[in-house]
Amino acid sequence: MKIACIGGAHIDRHGLLEGPLILGTSNPGAVTRGFGGVARNVAENLARLGREVLMVSRVGDDESGRAVVSQLNTLGIDTSPVTISARPTASYTAILEPNGELVLGLADMAIYDEITPELLEPSLPRLLECELWFVDANLPAATIEWIARASSHLALAADAVSVVKSRKLAGIVGTVSPLFLNIAQAASLLGVDPFPDAAAAARAMSQRVLAGVVTAGPAGVAAWLKNEVRVIPARPAAVRDVTGAGDALIAGTLFGITGGVPGFFRAVQLGLAAAAITLESGSTTAPHLTADLLYASQD
Repeated sequence: MKIACIGGAHIDRHGLLEGPLILGTSNPGAVTRGFGGVARNVAENLARLGREVLMVSRVGDDESGRAVVSQLNTLGIDTSPVTISARPTASYTAILEPNGELVLGLADMAIYDEITPELLEPSLPRLLECELWFVDANLPAATIEWIARASSHLALAADAVSVVKSRKLAGIVGTVSPLFLNIAQAASLLGVDPFPDAAAAARAMSQRVLAGVVTAGPAGVAAWLKNEVRVIPARPAAVRDVTGAGDALIAGTLFGITGGVPGFFRAVQLGLAAAAITLESGSTTAPHLTADLLYASQD
């Protein structure tokens, strides 16, 4: 099955602090640079798992943009729908505590506002070759709604990305399955008070969305299919960097539901295994991720 990943593809910078953050002053640490973007990360993980992937995004006419596209091409990902902007390629800078937990994330992503329905229209024939589309909420709401209409006879999965960006999905929740989001994003999307836990958020989301996953960090996830909600614990992991773990969860789950395993909840188990592998890798995407590694984790 061919999968289209539509959304962010940019440069990631990770600053790992040597000790607890001290505000208002210089903090010793180390900075690394790599590739990021929710849709791009999902695309890379899916390619490593053996799926055929079409990447749809927008990058700048700069060294960063060329590096993003070149790296995707080395993985066998079709980047022909990636367009070029006069703006610089987007970037995400994460400041992490020594235990890998995020302190601050800085997103420079105005370029994605240029991904309009008119920009995507020429890529529609290529998109329609894909049986499953995945979209992240980095895109404008009008574009996300166009994607939902264009994929109405296909499967559409989505990720909320952030609390603010999750609201862009409000107009399409009835057409998405599965939907990936965390507890705070679920409350924001539904316009309700915060949920006490992932299970409560999943029960509320199940009234609007056929299937999905609410993440809760080390506490694991609550997955739902129709009216059935299951709380699934996270897999043990020696955390080096939390960045990208949620994207690996998405990729592993999408791999599962497109033929990796029978049943949605078993697919989520593959997603959790992919997340644990990524947490321990120290990278946004684990370069050693394979389908065999995921299957071995299920034994």
